[in-house]
Amino acid sequence: MTELAPGANAALPAGDLTVLIRHGSIPGAEIDVSAFLVTGTGKVRSDADMCFYGQPSVAGGAVTLQGDANGETRFSVAPGRIPAGVEKVILTATIHENRAPFGRLPEISLEVSGVRGRIPCAGMTETALILAELYPRNGAWKVRVVGQGFNGGLAALATHLGVEISDPAPAPTQTPAAPPPRAEPAKPASQIRLEKRLVSLEKKDKELLSLVKKVSVSLEKKRLLTDRAKVALCLDISGSMSSLYKAGKIDTLVRRVMALGYRFDDDGEIDVFLFGANVHEWGPIGVDDYRTFVKDMQRRHPLEGGTRYGAAIERIRTFYARNNPEGLPVYVMFVTDGGTEDKGKTERELRAASAEPLFWQFMAIGASGFFSGVRFEFLERLDELTGRKVDNANFFQVADPAAPSDEEMFELMMGEYPDWLKAAQKAGVLKV
Repeated sequence: MTELAPGANAALPAGDLTVLIRHGSIPGAEIDVSAFLVTGTGKVRSDADMCFYGQPSVAGGAVTLQGDANGETRFSVAPGRIPAGVEKVILTATIHENRAPFGRLPEISLEVSGVRGRIPCAGMTETALILAELYPRNGAWKVRVVGQGFNGGLAALATHLGVEISDPAPAPTQTPAAPPPRAEPAKPASQIRLEKRLVSLEKKDKELLSLVKKVSVSLEKKRLLTDRAKVALCLDISGSMSSLYKAGKIDTLVRRVMALGYRFDDDGEIDVFLFGANVHEWGPIGVDDYRTFVKDMQRRHPLEGGTRYGAAIERIRTFYARNNPEGLPVYVMFVTDGGTEDKGKTERELRAASAEPLFWQFMAIGASGFFSGVRFEFLERLDELTGRKVDNANFFQVADPAAPSDEEMFELMMGEYPDWLKAAQKAGVLKV
């Protein structure tokens, strides 16, 4: 049986699936397991997409709660019945009425078609968990173990996934005596530094400040293990990108990545790399120069013929081997509108990079459809590349990099980064 840790994924065989979740029991508390059918926004289409004890079959039998007894819950999932527009089936567990934290359990395990995921629970204070997600990829279904916790139980989790929860009428209780006031805990140094940077940013660039606040909301939803990281932007400067630069589409993308970098990095900067036939280290950009970056770049670097992902990945790896003494996580936004001439080198570099604190978010620019699908098939394969110490890459595709709202783009950008952080810490890749 294939064993998965949080953040890891595996392919599943074709056909209907049976998911067995072993959660055990907690004295004095009930554990409820549910499944949510969500769209690309990460939300359900309606409350009818929540499969739980009060609604045991949804979407015409696409997902069915088959049983819940003796510390085990079983679901059946029929991929062929999953409605169009649903991109994931998210499996969750909650503590009824928040009566105990999941830290009272040693672990929760999940089994589906020869794959077993284990989520260690020791030390958890949360009362709601996203256990795993089932999703289609390249015509087949996969499972990814998540292990993301939420405070607030079912209400908080369901609200996060788009289900409207009505607050029950409170039961009459005797008003307890007011406890003595508690001293506020000291703020972490990183939070103090961020607050000072935000005050400074409000005076300089209110538009960027608004974007940084939206990044913060996205990070809070993801409950990241750390909020410090370096951010790199790796831009394709091949000739086919010309119209995107001229139309200002890349300017919009740069602003969004700049906001991410300002939120993550104490320096408030992002490192920029350019690639086409050659690779160029542009250097850092920050609040004072990100708005003019695209124009400045086009004056210094004419667009080139050809693209080489592998050479760009190698250059970025070398750069951070020299320039990341703290071993901070590095989030690399890798942007392209076409294929690469060095596929073998790209695969070798990405495998080697899996032992380093680098996460690669590949974004393909191009309309969906057969021809673009073929063009980006290699990028999708990189997302599933075997032989890596941890899964260190994610891929998404947009027809227009400026079309998604800020919130939608930040959700896409943060899609698998939290999972990588957990897996990288567990594997010893991250030591901070």
